[in-house]
Amino acid sequence: MIFKKKDKEDKSVNESHLKNLMVLAMADGHLAEIEEHLLVAIAHRLGLSEENVAAIKGDLENVKFVLPKKYDDRIEQFSDLLTLMAIDGNIDPEEEEVCREFASKYGLMDNVIEEMISKYR
Repeated sequence: MIFKKKDKEDKSVNESHLKNLMVLAMADGHLAEIEEHLLVAIAHRLGLSEENVAAIKGDLENVKFVLPKKYDDRIEQFSDLLTLMAIDGNIDPEEEEVCREFASKYGLMDNVIEEMISKYR
């Protein structure tokens, strides 16, 4: 029973992360093809199917934000967000602001945020 609870918890964290990535990808008003490919690749890494991706994309408002318990997982999610922000070769100010908002939700320290963002400029 413990394993099923953990699996369900992990799935909620992963679905939340994918939603966050989708919100970021659409922050500049369009979803570039390369961004979409990265979203699918990350979803597969997280164990989510293309059906999960479509369901989340179609119902963003109802996917709740779930904070990963481990700090390392928060850093990994923030890194995914930064990779997505920069993948199209254009760091839009709206996208950077969304990344900063998520970093704040993750409880990351300002110096960590700045150091990580600076690697993508």
